[in-house]
Amino acid sequence: MVKGTRGTGHKGHGGGKSRTNKDHRMDSKLITKHRWDDIVAEQLLPENAEKATAEATELDPDKPGLGQFYCLSCAKYFISARALADHSKTPKHKRRLKMLKTTKPYSHEEARAAAGCGPSDHGYDRREPPARMEI
Repeated sequence: MVKGTRGTGHKGHGGGKSRTNKDHRMDSKLITKHRWDDIVAEQLLPENAEKATAEATELDPDKPGLGQFYCLSCAKYFISARALADHSKTPKHKRRLKMLKTTKPYSHEEARAAAGCGPSDHGYDRREPPARMEI
């Protein structure tokens, strides 16, 4: 018997949290870590880029670099202008930028249709009763 386990209900060897619990916890954290691609692609459009940059770079003491150094395509804040410039040269940033420019994000209608929530077409309007045919 291992010392210090008496009366605790445990056998005294190893244990701890299972891997599946840890995986689930990490997955739920990663869901909110990155912005969705369709939101980022919308912000990268020329008419929205200035507004998105202005909103993202407001002074905020809780964000790195007081929220002044923001990469729109990666949706990430940096400590300094130099860190942002170094990030812009990395392959990870270039890959992300290329992916956002080449792939077209799904529209809301396409997403609803893929989920099976699109408009159904039964040949007539279900709100009005079908017209009677006279013979």
